[in-house]
Amino acid sequence: MVTPEVAPYARATRAGEAVAALAKALCQFEHRVTIAVPRYPGFEAGGLLVARRLTPLKLDGGAQITVFDGQLPTGPALVLFDAPGLFDRPGVYGEGADYADNAERFGMLSAAAAALIEQRAERREPFDVVHLHDFPTAAVAVVLANAEPRVPTVVTIHNGARTGVVAAEELTRFGIDGAVPDSAREGGGVSLLACGVRSARAVTASSPTVASDLLDPARFGSLARTLVECPAPLTGILGGLDYAVYNPATDPLLKARYDAEDASNKGRSKAELLRSRGLDVDLSRPLVTALVEATPEGGGSLLEDSVEAILKCDVSLVVAAYGDAGLAERLEKISQDSPERFSVEPNGDEGFARRAAAASDFVLLPALYNATATWARCAQRYGALPIARARGADVDAIVDVDAELETGTGFLFDEATPSDLVGALGRGLAAYGSPRFSSLRRRVMRLDLAWDRPAHRYVQVYRQAIAGIGRG
Repeated sequence: MVTPEVAPYARATRAGEAVAALAKALCQFEHRVTIAVPRYPGFEAGGLLVARRLTPLKLDGGAQITVFDGQLPTGPALVLFDAPGLFDRPGVYGEGADYADNAERFGMLSAAAAALIEQRAERREPFDVVHLHDFPTAAVAVVLANAEPRVPTVVTIHNGARTGVVAAEELTRFGIDGAVPDSAREGGGVSLLACGVRSARAVTASSPTVASDLLDPARFGSLARTLVECPAPLTGILGGLDYAVYNPATDPLLKARYDAEDASNKGRSKAELLRSRGLDVDLSRPLVTALVEATPEGGGSLLEDSVEAILKCDVSLVVAAYGDAGLAERLEKISQDSPERFSVEPNGDEGFARRAAAASDFVLLPALYNATATWARCAQRYGALPIARARGADVDAIVDVDAELETGTGFLFDEATPSDLVGALGRGLAAYGSPRFSSLRRRVMRLDLAWDRPAHRYVQVYRQAIAGIGRG
């Protein structure tokens, strides 16, 4: 696997978490996995031990790069490319805005990965398949498509909105020196992700619905056009949860742990959160936690427009505004009118999301579009019914609960309007008042959300890619 990020050492998006969890699951199935990633400061800060290779890795053009070897505690081998000045920074893609030299940075990553793969082949220890993650590494598929011996590549699109558009003159940094198809051109530049997709043996997306959405040129431009034209199959695979992290029975962040068979301690988590937020400790009142990210499709405006209507319901509301200081400030002003029932956490993180899910009866996800369903699945795992818009990966993770509470795993709303959002919440509150709600919660907590099934799907994709090389 070649990736710009891997959790928890270097994580900027959900991709870093998915890479780490998938690699761990594959190792548990006795596959040998190597993760190639830049050497970020987070590896040493996290206490990971690595060893420097005595011989630098030679790149095309005569340049050299220092390589460190190690192993993640979960099993995968780790290769770190050390490029002083390029990756010894706090961010993966940037800090607020993208780094100005990202073409140089990710060009170095791609060149180093291609050289590593070539070196292994020369030593007669070739990789069976190379799995590339998002635009920073997608160009490796172009290089390997023209190399001998040929190595099958799989490109995973975690974020179709970031396609890595670079100027044509920057393509040589990524080993692309031939003609570029018109479908890969975008905004006066060239999409690295589109180039990689065109050369890959297989392409995957973060869920089946997201895979279908990626084919819409009005939304995804050159990437959609390339996906429609290229012969490589596109497969949507909904990721899972790493049960070593997302587990209410063992989560060290929870003072009161529980499981699907005995969720009584969930009430203690609820009381603790209400008390810590300065809210009325009324365990009979439904607790709703809203998780909002500071992205264009994060749903902050939708939530802001819906808060007053939400508070007209008899609920306690906690909002975690991830990275959106302006939204948090505006919501805090609103909360002053209902201090006993409404609280805002302006500095939420992954840990807070887990604690909130453990305490809550519902987790509200106002995002206009979620490319992954991690928060929805986290809510389900911790016994909080997710409420989300029927778009993106959430469609694949949530089945709408029926009126009898016999089927379903959450509540979906169609349009990004306060009336639709509050309507879905109203259906949830009606379910909460039913004597069957505890059975619904127990059934949702019993869902198989682990990475085992997604990992098996990826193995099928790998085998199909290898078979394609054999036929070629």
